[in-house]
Amino acid sequence: MKCRTFVLLFCFSLSASAAWAQDDVMDKIRKLEQQIQELKILKQQQSVSETKRDHCMKAVANEKFCNCLSTNLLSEISFEQYVHTLVTSREKLGYTAMTAEQKTIVDATIEAREKCIERGFFK
Repeated sequence: MKCRTFVLLFCFSLSASAAWAQDDVMDKIRKLEQQIQELKILKQQQSVSETKRDHCMKAVANEKFCNCLSTNLLSEISFEQYVHTLVTSREKLGYTAMTAEQKTIVDATIEAREKCIERGFFK
């Protein structure tokens, strides 16, 4: 009887150990999938940043300023949108009627420019 109990306990511990190992493997797979997704997002952001930098270089031809601007502009703002925001008055942009999110984007765009100008790239 004791031998049978021991064998049952041994089999149970093996199956529990196998289930735990499988859960551990699944957890590692989920973490790897998450890391892959994060890397894809990062790669896409770098591509967007490079495009902004290239457009800026065509227009401004100041490498340090363009690097700063491409790094500091929000990811959803293209260089063309940046220029439009800067050359258009707040009144014509309809700033007062904008949502809080839209105002934040406009303000962040202007702040990015000011930050890069303050670094003295045009002196």
